[in-house]
Amino acid sequence: MKKAATLLLLTLLCLAPAKAQQLSNTNPTRPKVGIALSGGGAKGAAHIGVLKYLEEIGIPIDYVTGTSMGSIIGGLYSLGYTPDELAKLIADIDWPLYMSNNVDRYYQSSTIRARKSTYLFSVPFGSGNFQEKSFNILSTLPSGVINGASLINLFSQLSIGYNDSLDFRQLPIPFACIATDILTGDSVILDHGRFPKAIRSSMAIPGVFSPVEWEGHMLADGGMVNNFPVDLCLKMGADLVIGVELAEELSSDPEEMKSLPQQLSQYLSIAVQNNRGENRLLCDIYLHPDITGYNMLSFTASAIDTMVRRGYECAKAHHDEFMALKQRLEAFGPCGKTLQAPRVKTIPPDDTIFLTSVLYRGIIQSDAHWLINKGKLKEGTASTLNQIKKAIGILIGTGAYSSILYNIYPDDSTAQSYHLIIDFEPAEPHLLSLGFRYDSQEKASLLFHLGINEQKLSGFKLGFDANLNYNIRFATKLSWCNIGLGDINFAYRYHNSTMNLGSYDTASYTVWKINHHNFSLYLSEFHLLNLAFAFGLEEDIYSNQNSFSLDNILYDGIFQLYKAHAYFGTFFRALYDNLDDAYFATRGIYAKTDIGWHVENKYLFKQLDLSFLDISLSTQTYIQSSPRLTLIPQLAARLVLGHNSIWYDNIVGGTIPGRYVDQQLAFVGLNRPIHANDLVAIARLDLRYQLFNKTYLYLMPNVIYSADWIPTPGSNNHINFGAAIRAAYDSPIGPLSLDLNWNNLTHRLGLYLNLGYVF
Repeated sequence: MKKAATLLLLTLLCLAPAKAQQLSNTNPTRPKVGIALSGGGAKGAAHIGVLKYLEEIGIPIDYVTGTSMGSIIGGLYSLGYTPDELAKLIADIDWPLYMSNNVDRYYQSSTIRARKSTYLFSVPFGSGNFQEKSFNILSTLPSGVINGASLINLFSQLSIGYNDSLDFRQLPIPFACIATDILTGDSVILDHGRFPKAIRSSMAIPGVFSPVEWEGHMLADGGMVNNFPVDLCLKMGADLVIGVELAEELSSDPEEMKSLPQQLSQYLSIAVQNNRGENRLLCDIYLHPDITGYNMLSFTASAIDTMVRRGYECAKAHHDEFMALKQRLEAFGPCGKTLQAPRVKTIPPDDTIFLTSVLYRGIIQSDAHWLINKGKLKEGTASTLNQIKKAIGILIGTGAYSSILYNIYPDDSTAQSYHLIIDFEPAEPHLLSLGFRYDSQEKASLLFHLGINEQKLSGFKLGFDANLNYNIRFATKLSWCNIGLGDINFAYRYHNSTMNLGSYDTASYTVWKINHHNFSLYLSEFHLLNLAFAFGLEEDIYSNQNSFSLDNILYDGIFQLYKAHAYFGTFFRALYDNLDDAYFATRGIYAKTDIGWHVENKYLFKQLDLSFLDISLSTQTYIQSSPRLTLIPQLAARLVLGHNSIWYDNIVGGTIPGRYVDQQLAFVGLNRPIHANDLVAIARLDLRYQLFNKTYLYLMPNVIYSADWIPTPGSNNHINFGAAIRAAYDSPIGPLSLDLNWNNLTHRLGLYLNLGYVF
């Protein structure tokens, strides 16, 4: 009996595996397919072509992993975007704008516009922690050139419904990406949290983008530790992995290392070469699209289109491998693209949505009311994504915040209703700026600027400028900023100017050496987007250094040392500017007006009884008549009424208005300024043709009318003209231009060279 029981038990044990196999065949489980997408900057567009081909032939994707640009493409694909949608998204994004700290010029205040068109760079800084008695300015300097706030906002807008904190396995396609902890050098797997922040962390190139704080880590670009995360795909549960790698082999040609994109690509290749081979071996199908001729910054629409096509062609070249994979998968049933959760909700930019709630976080109470009214985003109102984007741009354009992040969450209780949360990160309060320019008249010029509390929205601010060149300028300003009511300013300017001032017949000139001191107390408003104005009181003190001599000191006394003249007055100044670019605009209007009334100040210096009114106006309009040709009509005029002083007479000439004296009007063709008396009007029409991407050719004719000036002896002609041909290049350090000019006053050709921003 015991022997029979033993035989029965052995029989059952032998039959068990066969029975288990039979049960598994009745409920088969299809192998899971993952795709790993490498980093590569703009070259990541090739990933889209691969995904497009896989969808066409019906290869399912169950897991997606990516690094850097691969995390962006893969992450958006995991939300449910189709390859065609991705190709359009990547091509339509203004990458130079998003991959910078800039906001569209339209949204910038006039103060920010002037800063960006004057200085080569500006560095914000703090003053350390005074409570702990530490003062370490270096510790408060920015950790990267670009903070990436614009990118996070872009990703938030593209991931509505999935932009809150969540497990990335709950996305329509499970997703994870790689970042590098710069504190330890280890790789960090990002598979939960806020989706927009995760893919922003994975692409934070060190020294370019600021690192991202994440659960105790300081995260930077994942390409430094794992640029091709095939191993992560396997860890997520993939049985088979399709790997798409864009990194190139190390280059040994020094000629290929002369541009920044090529250097970045080389750095990336060096950083990941250790684990690259291992991850390649883990791939079941390995793809390496040919992106020769393109680099990490090739974000033009034509380049994107070409790289998408090359990715598609690369995948198609592996057709037999994919067909074999598909046949293997179809043994378990029909296969194709499936989503485990609803695809991301997309809202057309101009579709109206209802804001159930709007929450502002990170701002002080005194600023909140003004910011809410400025952005016009209030709960219980209708809006569009374009209007929200515009409002955020306006708030960023104040310059008071290093980043403004927003999230839009669906309100499940009501259709087309959403919650909006806006997080403000105050900027470091102080600012240090540097400007540089060179021209053929004053040679090299340096401009230093220090702003204390300059990047605060309200309160006391102090600024100091030093323009060091042949004609030295200094300026300082103390302001009390009360947003909504304007700024109260007390300012001082000093200008030491030496100019060769032409006489009426232009055959001779006099060397003028002028000291100009200006004190002003005024009210200003600079938060009106395209409009800025100021009005108040001022005191001008002029002196001619040509009068300096021992005889003059003995005769005039110490208080008349430079034969000083003082004038007290009131002024109103207004500026309208809606140009799309400060130097190479294609549309918009730039207009300035200045109205002042002055009287000689007898309390300081006993001179003649003078009082007069001066009015000036200048305007220029940009009209793009074709993609390459822009017409720029311009008008400048100034009128002085009353018994005026020579210090306020009109001066014309040169290419930069206000270069030697405040009232100087530019006149093309005259490199040397000329005295022109009481009424001057200059009409000008520039024709600018774009030869190449950043290279331009100008034709600049202008005419001048002076009511009481007869430039040529014996002539009654009040109208004269000049012209110039200019070649210009929009360089990274400011405009580079060379003018060949002529005028009918001197009948001489002249040359003028300029490099750098005007100041």
